Amino acid sequence: RSRARPATRYPLFIAIVLMVLQQFSGINNAFNYSSVFLKANGMDEATVVLIAVLMNVGNVLITALSVYLMDRAGRRALLLFSMVNMVIATGMLTVALHSPGQPWTPALSVVSVVLFVASFGIGLGPIPWLLPAEIMPSQTRALSSSVAASTNWLANFIVGQAFLLVANALGPFSFTPFAACLVLGVAFVAYVVPETKGKSLEQIQRELRGLS
Repeated sequence: RSRARPATRYPLFIAIVLMVLQQFSGINNAFNYSSVFLKANGMDEATVVLIAVLMNVGNVLITALSVYLMDRAGRRALLLFSMVNMVIATGMLTVALHSPGQPWTPALSVVSVVLFVASFGIGLGPIPWLLPAEIMPSQTRALSSSVAASTNWLANFIVGQAFLLVANALGPFSFTPFAACLVLGVAFVAYVVPETKGKSLEQIQRELRGLS
């Protein structure tokens, strides 16, 4: 019965949306398909290898940095910073993919993909996994977190299955649907997601009751 209460429903809604946004940002497609996709759009082998290395090293380093920043900048601020920069990076990557053969294309490709992954690692990567434990009532936290995690994997499956179709249809503009999702995500976080830094569960629940 308690799962149906607004005290659980609204935090669960927030957790689910953040999990979907995490996958609909296009991050796994950047990891899984970047090499093939960049080569198909005119990137040379050396540039593609450099991007792959920087993506993985940068993701590890920036995730470690995010642990330090969460209790200083706040979860909500890091989410907003993360998604805004991912939108910028997606725009830069789209320009690069649309301009193969230009002397500045390899450099722009490297910067855009590394910025995309680093921005994800500092906010949209870790925080959706942390936030359910901070906003869910204790009596439903385990079940609600499981539902949110299952939603994440379902969204991951959907995006993974759809991306090649999207890439074939849109070509160099393949990442623009993800940018649109991120723009919606910025608005969602700005108006719906509460800041949890330094607050008790009771304080967060009061804020959520005011928003719901």
